[in-house]
Amino acid sequence: MSVEWDSLCKKCGFCCFEKYETDNGSIYYTQTPCRYLDIVTRKCKVYNRRFQINPACVQLTPDYVRSIKWLHPECGYRQNAESD
Repeated sequence: MSVEWDSLCKKCGFCCFEKYETDNGSIYYTQTPCRYLDIVTRKCKVYNRRFQINPACVQLTPDYVRSIKWLHPECGYRQNAESD
């Protein structure tokens, strides 16, 4: 991904918290963050190597962001995708 794409991130950290979807499609965020998320700065502690260190880390690409609904409404990636 490009620096421009990464700059859309607002550092909310919601994508790094466990979440679940109910049968009716509602998304609930838990209070459990990824162990690599610095909860004060909302930055990944292993950002440059996150996919190697944490295989469960989801890579947010423009196409993927348009296909999912669990990103927080204030997410810069989601807002960008919805404006396209």
